[in-house]
Amino acid sequence: MHKHHGEPHSHAGADHSALDRAQTRTRLKIVLGIYAAIIVAEVVGAYLAGSLALLAEATHMTIDSSGILITLVATYMAGRKADRRHTFGMLRIEIVAVLLNCALLFTLGAFIIYEAVQRFTHPQHVSAREVIIFALVGVVCSGVSLLVLREGAEQSLNVRAAFLEVLSDGIGSAAIILSAVLNLAFGWAWADTVAAALIAVIILPRTFTLLKHALHIIVQGVPDDVDIEALHDAICDLEGVEAVHCLHVWSLTSGVHVLSAHLVLTPEYADAPGLSTEVLDAATKLIRSKFGIEHVTLQIEERGHVHHEGRLNQDHC
Repeated sequence: MHKHHGEPHSHAGADHSALDRAQTRTRLKIVLGIYAAIIVAEVVGAYLAGSLALLAEATHMTIDSSGILITLVATYMAGRKADRRHTFGMLRIEIVAVLLNCALLFTLGAFIIYEAVQRFTHPQHVSAREVIIFALVGVVCSGVSLLVLREGAEQSLNVRAAFLEVLSDGIGSAAIILSAVLNLAFGWAWADTVAAALIAVIILPRTFTLLKHALHIIVQGVPDDVDIEALHDAICDLEGVEAVHCLHVWSLTSGVHVLSAHLVLTPEYADAPGLSTEVLDAATKLIRSKFGIEHVTLQIEERGHVHHEGRLNQDHC
């Protein structure tokens, strides 16, 4: 027996939520456009000025802009209805994008570190004045992006995360300006290489963390914010539940968790008409309210039925 529950909501609440999503998308689109301009400017500046630091910062900003793009795509994909070929919709497209992004970023990060080592042994001329000009573009555009995101950061965790990323990018551009000033004042051309190496050191660990998170979702690992033992015990403590097995919790994409489990009821609940539905309702409400798992599938079965399950199911119960 399977049971799914949907939470009632008002049309006013739905309209307000849709309006918030539309405003969030607008803010993210504006910032994404600004980021695209910064990245192009810094790549051009890196070529013209011979600055590895500008190229590194462009790569750093690519990470953050891709994160904003993934968030933007996810807001659209989350609204797409499931169909016969995609019964969960297209939510996991976000993870595919993350994997492609990680492959690109590892390649760029490794290239920057390699190039930094080469420049330490074979220094190259860096046009500090041009570095300052193009880095200033990054600082100014980051400031505009912060203004765009400031209001939304108070309402949305996704926007708040984007706000913090933009702030870190502004600081990175400021650091590049500092390296160029040191080059102008003291002739320290190596300051540009040091700045590039530091940015690359920041890029690679963050990319590894992103990849680890994506792979954890792909292998259907238990979400980090779900205590599986506490969840199991909470269901077992419900009135009428004798045992819980075949408990599985995984994520379709970031923040969208799914649960399935088999419940064995106590004899008085298993034999009384209507009481099994009460247990399903109570369990679903508990899982959603306490553990934040919206998509819940529960199966009620008789004692000993687990021994008639398929071998794969028994091994994972």
